[in-house]
Amino acid sequence: MSLRINDKNIYLNDVVICQKAYNEQDVIEVVNIKEQFQSDFYNLTNKDICDNVEIYCDEDNCSLNLFKEDNQTFISKAIEIFDESGSLSIENFNELIKEKFSKIEDIDIIADEDSIEDSMNLLLSTQLNETESIKDVNSKMDNVYNELIKKIF
Repeated sequence: MSLRINDKNIYLNDVVICQKAYNEQDVIEVVNIKEQFQSDFYNLTNKDICDNVEIYCDEDNCSLNLFKEDNQTFISKAIEIFDESGSLSIENFNELIKEKFSKIEDIDIIADEDSIEDSMNLLLSTQLNETESIKDVNSKMDNVYNELIKKIF
C-alpha cells in the first residue's frame, strides 16, 4: 500500500487525501481518514511514500506532519499541553525544554515560542528510517512525550 499522486489527488484506499499547491510546492493534506483505513496510513514505511510530498494529519490536540524529499521522510508531531494550574510559566517551560530536554532518544524537541497562557506547545520531530512505520515513530514520540511530562510535572 502506498500514497500515489493521480490527477492531482492522493488516494489511500478511499479518496481522503487531496493535493494543494503551496509556495510552489505540492502539499498533501489528510482531510479525513475513515476509521477502517487509519491503520493503513500508520503502517506506511519510507518506501511506501512518494517523494516530494508533505502530509498533515490533525488529531484531537495534536497534529502529525510528514515530509519526504530525496528519499528521506521526516515526521513531526505538535502537541498542546494544558497547564490549568499555572505551575510553570511559558518562559520557564521553554527554557527548560531548550536546556535539558531538547533531545530524548533520537527525537528532537522544541518548545513553541508562541505558546499562550495555560497552553504550551511542543514540537517533536525525527527521521523515519527504512524499517520503521509511521505507527512506530508515532508511538516512539508518544513515549518520549509521556516521559517528558513525567519529568517536568
